[in-house]
Amino acid sequence: MESARSPEKKRALSRALSALVVLLGVVLLKLKALLVNPFEGFGLIQFAVAGGTLLVTVAAYAAKFRLGLVVGFVLITLIHEIGHAVVIRAKGLRAGFMVFIPFIGGAVTIKDQPRSAYDDAQIGLAGPIAGTFASLVSLQIFKWTGNPLYLVIALTGFILNLINLLPIGMLDGGRISAAVTKWMWVIGGAILTYKVVKQPNALLILILILAVFQVYASIVREKEGKFYEITGAQRAGIAVAYFSLVIFLGHQTFVTIDRVAALAR
Repeated sequence: MESARSPEKKRALSRALSALVVLLGVVLLKLKALLVNPFEGFGLIQFAVAGGTLLVTVAAYAAKFRLGLVVGFVLITLIHEIGHAVVIRAKGLRAGFMVFIPFIGGAVTIKDQPRSAYDDAQIGLAGPIAGTFASLVSLQIFKWTGNPLYLVIALTGFILNLINLLPIGMLDGGRISAAVTKWMWVIGGAILTYKVVKQPNALLILILILAVFQVYASIVREKEGKFYEITGAQRAGIAVAYFSLVIFLGHQTFVTIDRVAALAR
């Protein structure tokens, strides 16, 4: 009985893999514009800034945490930022500097401003999507090897990308939510204000000030041009992608926390 089922299972697996290959081929053809060099236009100074701040960040984290965890976390952060850079280049824009700041994160500056809130939201989404993929790879390595280090790396990656999706100022969520509804900034601002009141510190206060400044800048930009004029289909597409990613990352975060807690017992 088992031998009769085995060829059937192999044929089913073969068909599934063939379908997956075809699907990936179609996706790659559709997304060929994204097959770009994210570091195109980078000169010696840009690479020096990126590499130097990356090493400083690793050294700062390594003073408090296990080196393997630090390297994994910083690598996920790097992939997150490369995700932004890829879409920046795919949009025909020029990336400026890629910098990493210890205990804060990373950022990619843009020399050319996005043409619309829709483009800006796509650039914002690219980072968390790339970072989520990197976190899932670490989770899969844990499943293959049983090494808990990769589980913890995956957890830190899920948390990093989930926090970045908060609809707050300079965070990716702030850029993405502008293409959905700017009322989401009220939610993000309320969360940030609550944290500042309950746990005041210089970093949170700085983030709040920058968030207020960004809201003001967006109001000025809206009066001066058509940056926020996007179609209903574009708005719906960004909303579906954003909330799907938030739900997925939230689920993965809580599931992974339970796994880490189980291993710690």
